[in-house]
Amino acid sequence: MKRKLIFSLIAFIIINASTWAQKPKSTTKTTQLSNAEKMGYARTNNYWGPGTFYLFAPGKPNNKMANNAVSAMRDLTGISSDDFYTEIAKQGFVEVPKNEVKKWFNENNSKDKRFYYSSDKSYILQPGIKDMSRSPALNNHWVLASGSVTRYVLIPTEDSLKVMDAIWQFLRDLNEMKAVLVSLDSKYKKSRTDVYPFEQSDAYGWSNFRAGAWVQVNVDGKPKNYWERHENILRRTIGKPEFDLWILGMEADFWYGMHVMLQKEGYVLYYNVVASTMADLEPGNNWTKEHKQKIAEYNVYVNNYKHDIDQYKGKLPPNIEDLNKLLHIK
Repeated sequence: MKRKLIFSLIAFIIINASTWAQKPKSTTKTTQLSNAEKMGYARTNNYWGPGTFYLFAPGKPNNKMANNAVSAMRDLTGISSDDFYTEIAKQGFVEVPKNEVKKWFNENNSKDKRFYYSSDKSYILQPGIKDMSRSPALNNHWVLASGSVTRYVLIPTEDSLKVMDAIWQFLRDLNEMKAVLVSLDSKYKKSRTDVYPFEQSDAYGWSNFRAGAWVQVNVDGKPKNYWERHENILRRTIGKPEFDLWILGMEADFWYGMHVMLQKEGYVLYYNVVASTMADLEPGNNWTKEHKQKIAEYNVYVNNYKHDIDQYKGKLPPNIEDLNKLLHIK
């Protein structure tokens, strides 16, 4: 499982590192419109609908999705660059002036990336525009499209409780979207994995996350088991030097990431949504092949989740706690 996670993280980083950005619109009426549908795009569970690159995908759209901060970011992927910039302008985003581009949200000081303040300047949005012109699967439609979206938030060092709230809200959003939790890992400078109380959090999947962390150590020459909830580990270690946390989720054709870093400016919260199938269409893979591969990968995590639940039923300490309780869902 660890090996799979490493490959997943590498794939996620490679996709996001690519510098990636056109048209027709149609509306779909439902009892409660999602953010995407309010924009005039029909959002789907496994595919996107008319008005997006996903109209070229096989299968029938299935309009049922959660409506939260993470899904709102995803609503901005798979559309033309023209539609992307038109939509964020409607939402009140304004481009960050060059002299206000800071290191904390542009680590490599790239002069090519574009950033946008939200209407209240509470966060910064970065589009990932992808050139689709070389993909035979799309027959040169629209050429430039949004393949990923990144959001940056800066929280003062003294407001670590706000960071914890943001972490747990991200987890609740993933759960509401029925996305699989691929991993949650936290550490800090010089932290260790073989001590108690725990200094690192290392969870794979919702079931493992619900079960907490445990380790066996020698006490007076005898083995002794220790266990602790992941939330307790995070709350105790979040202010440590160079605190660093990664959360990775997956939902069929999409990867969802959250990265929290404690830097000199404060806590930098980095949210990322990647339309992974669309990314892999370049330089010419077809929709059917790519989607089948993504579904197979998604099902691996789903099956691992079911397997872990069976393993934790009285066979491994401790018993897993209720997910709604863990996520503080009333």
